Amino acid sequence: METATTVNKIRYVIEQIIANFKTWRIMHTDYRRPIETFAQTISAVIALHFYKLASE
Repeated sequence: METATTVNKIRYVIEQIIANFKTWRIMHTDYRRPIETFAQTISAVIALHFYKLASE
């Protein structure tokens, strides 16, 4: 059984991820490409974000 501390730590990480995601400028505009390319575009954005984090 997980303790309240463990749950709070997981919750904190998730809340930080959501807050970071909300600051991404790309998420403030409508998706302007064909909807069929949405999954590929999101995958590329996520890959670029992790690449940036790895190079810091």
